[in-house]
Amino acid sequence: MFAHELSAAGLRGTRAEAAYGACGRYLRRRNTASFPVARFLLPPGKRPYYDAMLAFCGYADDVLDTTELSFRDRGERFDALRHEALRRIDRSSAGAFGTGAGPVTAEAVLICRALAHTVRTWDMDPEGVRRFLRTLRTDLDTSSYATFEDLELYLRSVSGDMSIWVNTLLEPVDDEATVKAVALGYGISMLDFLDDIAADAALGRVYLPLADLRRHGLSRDDLVAAAARRRMTAPLKAAVRFEADRVRRFFRLADGWHRRVHPSGQELPRQYLELGRTVLADLVRDDYDVFRRRRSTRLLWSARAGGSTARSYLRTLRHRRAHPHRLPRVPAQRAGGDGPA
Repeated sequence: MFAHELSAAGLRGTRAEAAYGACGRYLRRRNTASFPVARFLLPPGKRPYYDAMLAFCGYADDVLDTTELSFRDRGERFDALRHEALRRIDRSSAGAFGTGAGPVTAEAVLICRALAHTVRTWDMDPEGVRRFLRTLRTDLDTSSYATFEDLELYLRSVSGDMSIWVNTLLEPVDDEATVKAVALGYGISMLDFLDDIAADAALGRVYLPLADLRRHGLSRDDLVAAAARRRMTAPLKAAVRFEADRVRRFFRLADGWHRRVHPSGQELPRQYLELGRTVLADLVRDDYDVFRRRRSTRLLWSARAGGSTARSYLRTLRHRRAHPHRLPRVPAQRAGGDGPA
């Protein structure tokens, strides 16, 4: 994160500056592929808020996925993070979020502070954050989903809400933008599930709906065994093809999202969709063999996308000059409080 971005967002000289800076440092350390390339498709004043969203979701996910802690310790640490985030977003009902027993690192406090400030600055629905955290925690005790309808409930609260946050930051012009944003979030998440079949199985999770597996003559144990050997079988390949077709339908529904947000941010959703389709095309070219090589949705913002992203960045600059806009007013610092976050 750069000083001019904090200045453009109106965050210089506030306590929030330290919080947003912590988000940037965390993302660089985590080596998140969508950081820093994607953020440059946003106006400088929006980049710190994008960082806060990405850092918070990544941090919460890391707490649940660390193999260095027991399930109980992961749950306690996640509950503490949830309590810290929600009490900052909605201080009036902090007691409803549990005791928050468990360790909260200084870094986690700063990331939660940045998220809370982002929620207030952009008038985001706090219920979306509560729903996101409540559903994400089920990763600790839910190892599979019976039907796609069951999985969709998970997607709606995790990737769907995250997509809605980004959509808010992009300043949608109508309600259809939300529908398209959520569809793209679903598609990217399903690609991620296909990419991570082996890694998720090693953690005891199967995200492909069990009904879809049975449709293709597979059981949960069959998938886990194939993932352990990293060897495709004909039934598994058929199941992956089936889910890839679902991803394609989500991408069709998401088409045009970029035309339904403020011109200054149109290139971000355009690039996510274009590069998501590139990853899907790679999967098809590899004959749906998810074990052939590492094919991650995190490649969306790797060097392979450099030329396309560079063209998008040039279009972004033209949009900003042609369509200037004002950012929301940053919430004022509270006397005696913890600043604007």
